[in-house]
Amino acid sequence: MLSKILRLIGGRAVRIQGTDRLAEGQSRRVEIGDPLAGGTEIVLCRLDGKLRAVDRRCPHEGGRIGDGPLVEGRYLRCPLHEYKFDPASGRAVGAACRNARTYRVRERGRDCDVWV
Repeated sequence: MLSKILRLIGGRAVRIQGTDRLAEGQSRRVEIGDPLAGGTEIVLCRLDGKLRAVDRRCPHEGGRIGDGPLVEGRYLRCPLHEYKFDPASGRAVGAACRNARTYRVRERGRDCDVWV
């Protein structure tokens, strides 16, 4: 419970370099720390001119949300069951699945900060 409250009020900012090169409608996978030692994998994407960050772990059965071009130019996709997620809200689209976790992002010049 305490960890959920801490996530809501801030977490820690992590600088990710070179995000200005991420084109509209594209996404890329980013590892923050060592995923095997409690790190986090996220997918960064640019949608409607804004940078978005979504947890790479699909909330359904732990599949990995893919990177590359957004499906239909708008959605991230988990290839395990073809579930789609709205990067702005994490909302599952057309699937009986919980929403994906999203992270706060702030662009800073060529880079961005993501709060995890």
